[in-house]
Formats: sequence, structure tokens, C-alpha cells
Amino acid sequence: MYKVACIVFALFAVASAVPSAFDTEHVWKAGNLSYPFPGNAILGGFDPYGYNIYIGRVKYSNTILPARVVAETGVAYFNNQLTSSKATSYDLLVAGRNVNYLWVRSFDGLYERYAVSVGTSVYNERVFMCRAKTDGGLLIGSLFLSEKLCIIKHETLALRKFDKYEVLVGQPKNGTVF
Repeated sequence: MYKVACIVFALFAVASAVPSAFDTEHVWKAGNLSYPFPGNAILGGFDPYGYNIYIGRVKYSNTILPARVVAETGVAYFNNQLTSSKATSYDLLVAGRNVNYLWVRSFDGLYERYAVSVGTSVYNERVFMCRAKTDGGLLIGSLFLSEKLCIIKHETLALRKFDKYEVLVGQPKNGTVF
């Protein structure tokens, strides 16, 4: 019996430690140009070209990263600590009945209560949504608490790291607990 319990515990521990686990606290809908764009998608800012950008996430190289989704083009732009890329398949954050989404000022990797995590990195570290004003836009980036910076890279623009930024927070309505 002891061996069975140890094996079950070990399997649970391995399954829990798998990198690139998705966030399950919030409502995410699959998106690309073949799906209708949800009317309740959460707006995240605007890009240097004047397009509204919506909050998304993409799976990339054993990580799950925040993405800036442009509805008109169906493209999600995302970045890790070094480079930026784009994807045509992504998930969109949509408004839930029991959650108010808002941006809260933050700095230096401070964990904000109810911060929205998109998933985990290859090191099984939670990855959060952040944004900052840069290069003519209000752009979404990746916040790794261990790095204490909001990292933003958009297409041809230079990689930027901000120690002061905003974090997306999903506050529960009417005493809802998650």
C-alpha cells in the first residue's frame, strides 16, 4: 500500500510540475481568422499603427506567453525575454460574469493580488500580463516575477524592459472567490 501511495504522489508531482500549464481561472476562447471575434474580448491597449489590441496568449516553445491580438488582421504578437514573434492561432481573454478586469500600476516585479496569469514558463514560473506606453502605443508584454520587469518587443521596434508598468488584474465581483 505504501508503494502505491508513493507512486501516485510521484505521478501527481510530475504532472503538476510540467512546464507550459495553461491558466484555468479565467475564460479563454480559441481564436484565429476562421473564428468569429468575440464581442466580449478584453481590450488591452493600442499599437503604434492605431489598431486596438486585445488580450491573448500563445503557446510557444514549451511556454505560454501573453499576446497582443489585432482583430482586423487576426495576428497575435508576443515576446519572450529575447525576441518577438507572431502567431495566427491564439486564445483570447473574454469577460466573465463574476470578474472585473482592470489595469493596476505596479513596479519591480511586485505581485499584485488577483493578477492575471496566462500560464507558465519552461521553468514552471507563472507568466503575467503587463503593459506600458512605448513607441507610440500602449503595448502588452510579459511579466516574469523573477525578472522584475515588463518585457515588450513589437515587430521592428527595439526590445524594451520596464521596471514601472501596469498589471492586468481580475477582481472578483460580489464576493466571488477564486
